[in-house]
Amino acid sequence: MRSRPSGFRLYDHRRPSPASCAVRARAEGARVSSARGCRGTMAAPRENVSLLFKLYCLAVMTLVAATYTIALRYTRTSDKELYFSTTAVCITEVIKLLLSVGILAKETGNLGRFKASLRENVLGSPKELMKLSVPSLVYAVQNNMAFLALSNLDAAVYQVTYQLKIPCTALCTVLMLNRTLSKLQWISVFMLCGGVILVQWKPAQATKVVVEQNPLLGFGAIAVAVLCSGFAGKL
Repeated sequence: MRSRPSGFRLYDHRRPSPASCAVRARAEGARVSSARGCRGTMAAPRENVSLLFKLYCLAVMTLVAATYTIALRYTRTSDKELYFSTTAVCITEVIKLLLSVGILAKETGNLGRFKASLRENVLGSPKELMKLSVPSLVYAVQNNMAFLALSNLDAAVYQVTYQLKIPCTALCTVLMLNRTLSKLQWISVFMLCGGVILVQWKPAQATKVVVEQNPLLGFGAIAVAVLCSGFAGKL
């Protein structure tokens, strides 16, 4: 048997050499830098899409807010037979339920996943369903109060008074979530409220209606709607 000379070490193929480690480190660094570069190049289109989506949502919400009050006021003060506000709120919620079910069915893709999603998120979670029922009931009361207020107040007065929901929401944020708002935030809240009031305020004569109105009842309904809006928004 041939003896091994002193100072001679067998090369272990399982251990990488220093040169291979350096090459591998450089390759890994290049891969990480290229991945970061790809993320940087992909970030700009996402921001553009997000901005366009925000502008779209803002335009839709502006259109809805502008037409909702006028249309509701017109239907509540016409000379035709008056409908029940509770029926209108119920039909609205049923339509929203059908739309939500349709969107869920489209996202799941097939009937089996749709049933499994309903079973897991609705039927299999009674506690979560009960939690969601609280803001649902509050929003139902708010919608009924809006019908009652627009039956007894002019549309401009309703819009001006309803902007009290902005400071009410900020107050609910402080009381319910134990958050503190800085002086600048409080100033911003009230400036926003005052700005919306000034924009929507139009000193014109009230529209002539053929139904009897009770302004005190209308202001009381707005107060309840404002409180419900601030409370349900922080649940």
